[in-house]
Amino acid sequence: MPNAPVVPQVTATTEALTAEGRPAVVVRQDRSTAAVLDWVSRFVGRGPLEVGRSEMLALMAPMGWDLAFPDGDATAGTVHPLAADRMLLLRYEGSRYVAVSDRAPSSVPAGPRIAVLELVEAGTGRLLRGDHDLPLGPGDVILHPPRGRYRIEWQTGPCRRTYVLLTTSLFGRRPDAILRDEDLVLRDAPLTPAAQHLVEVLFDEDTDTVVRLTATQALQGLVAATVASAIDRGQAPPEQGLRDRVRALLVERYADPALDADAVASELRISRRHLFAQFEDSPDSFATTLRDIRLEHAAEMLAGADDGVTVRRVARETGFAGTAQLGRAFRDRFGLTPTQFRAAALRGQPLPTER
Repeated sequence: MPNAPVVPQVTATTEALTAEGRPAVVVRQDRSTAAVLDWVSRFVGRGPLEVGRSEMLALMAPMGWDLAFPDGDATAGTVHPLAADRMLLLRYEGSRYVAVSDRAPSSVPAGPRIAVLELVEAGTGRLLRGDHDLPLGPGDVILHPPRGRYRIEWQTGPCRRTYVLLTTSLFGRRPDAILRDEDLVLRDAPLTPAAQHLVEVLFDEDTDTVVRLTATQALQGLVAATVASAIDRGQAPPEQGLRDRVRALLVERYADPALDADAVASELRISRRHLFAQFEDSPDSFATTLRDIRLEHAAEMLAGADDGVTVRRVARETGFAGTAQLGRAFRDRFGLTPTQFRAAALRGQPLPTER
């Protein structure tokens, strides 16, 4: 995912233009929800927009995709974006393509995570990741993993699908290392028909404002439930190690300032001694693991925030006792204060991952 999104950080901007004068490729460092919305709105406008090969490359490259087109110069399609309260719908209808994503793990993501779901409405293909070769077809939901290499091959067309991009804060969990490969394609998901119906309501220009708002909230709820169900399945296997269970709990509840070793040991029904023993062969202790998870989320907020989001709020929402504690931990990890880190992100400068 999603979340969704985790593309290698690049700040280069090409000056090449399409025949219509639009930028050919703009690779952004900041992939926060607002940045993605801004990029799509500047490139596509209100849509729909007729696109060819160059426009598709220009649109998708900043999102981390490397595209190839089996139909060559005959490749054409229509892209229609729709912004809806912390969510972006991007509908594509047109030629088939091959998409490769290679998203490397990053200790400091470039902005708030974005989960990406894809509702497949027409066309068939397959998703390849590791040893898995998963068929794709109408009615399927693709949960795009936020990291790692995978490939999607659309083999028949015309293709029609709707991408749903939304911030992971809407469902409260990061699916980074939790989604299993076999859960990336959901077949016959019970919520899919309802989600597709809501998408049609939102793309209908005649939809009443109140109905549109209600449909947006309902779609967000359906998407969140779909992602959460896949995450839960990914956590369930009994062979999962205890340290992995500890980390999953920390990732889920890092924002709780009361979360500590006693709380984790109590929830997992183990002793503090047994909890600490899980980290004996690791360079990180329980305390540094929790601190680093909180710092990663603080960095995400700061990298995607404007001046309206205070450092005090970032500290409060990432589980730190206050701005002083956050500041000390941030300087130790990154060599910058939270304010300096945010200023660098807003200027588009490379962000440190370690001191």
